[in-house]
Amino acid sequence: MDHLIISEDDMVKESAEFSKVYPILIHEIDHIERVRGKLNDFQLMLAVSRAKDSMGVLGWERRQTVNSILEKYAQIYREYDRESADEWVFITFGYRVDSGYETEAETMAETTSAHPQEEIDNDVDVSSRMQEVSNLIVMKEAELLQLYREFYLLSQRS
Repeated sequence: MDHLIISEDDMVKESAEFSKVYPILIHEIDHIERVRGKLNDFQLMLAVSRAKDSMGVLGWERRQTVNSILEKYAQIYREYDRESADEWVFITFGYRVDSGYETEAETMAETTSAHPQEEIDNDVDVSSRMQEVSNLIVMKEAELLQLYREFYLLSQRS
């Protein structure tokens, strides 16, 4: 398969689309790091895959460019560390997403309310709340996938 050569200028041109998927990538990485520590290749691949899945409909060239950006981030993460990868994103695109290291109890307290209808009525921007809930679902799915994989590997040993 031919490797597509994408310049950093092309990457910067797709920064708007990348800015949409980058928070999802960071959210996935935060969650897995909180549970397991530094991501292994499989976990990193899973986080990148989740971010790629969140992309809207794009042309092939644009999708390839955003995929290359995500792969470059993963390569820096693997070779150095997350801080270096985040710094590369900041230097190249000017984006910085705060890590969401909150406890599981805090996450659950945010998502469950004694009066969910009041919470929705009081929310000025329902769209942003929907995005938060969607991100939480993605995070829980990733955790469940990790648990299933661990269960499967343990069952194979028995």
